Amino acid sequence: MGLQALHGQNKEALHTLRAWAKRGNTVAQRELAFALAVHNDQYVDAANWLKKAAQGGDAEAEFNFAEANYKARLGLKQNYVEAWTWYMAASQQKNDKATFMLSRMCKYGEGVPQDLKQSVYWLQIASEQGNAQAMFLLSNAYADGDGLAKNPVLARQWLENSAEGDFPVAIQALAMELEGNIDAQEKDKQRAHHLLKEANDERRMRWNQYQ
Repeated sequence: MGLQALHGQNKEALHTLRAWAKRGNTVAQRELAFALAVHNDQYVDAANWLKKAAQGGDAEAEFNFAEANYKARLGLKQNYVEAWTWYMAASQQKNDKATFMLSRMCKYGEGVPQDLKQSVYWLQIASEQGNAQAMFLLSNAYADGDGLAKNPVLARQWLENSAEGDFPVAIQALAMELEGNIDAQEKDKQRAHHLLKEANDERRMRWNQYQ
């Protein structure tokens, strides 16, 4: 029903979604918001339904309403404080992208005091939740000692994990690390070659998934 309303802009589907949304169905509220967001003149209605869904505890709505506030979408003004509130709510429901954004906001002091250690704290949680981009940045933090003690073993472990999660930059970094090792065996050189090809393929296909 939501897909019909969103992609086909099917009037009957929209009518049904709105009826369900008015009854308090959070999934319907979220899907109605997505369908309405296609039209500039419906932004206010879309934002209102998305907020209702978020207030009802829908994790996807919480994340998207946070995004709308962070990036000034759906006619909303940029509001870091509101964005933090909803990223936090989504993070508590194990939304890894929301947790990653908490790390980013702490790093740059957006809506909260700038705090590198707190940023790394959220980066660690986002990594544990499976966010490959967070894993890569956590690897760098361990490698450089940014916000925590240097640990080359954990740096390599999180780099491997990020590469396994198909994050293109991590795949390329791991390949270069293998290639640059003067003691590398032939199997490592072959792996580096395959990783570089994989990084290029992943970058073309999936780059827009990352923040």
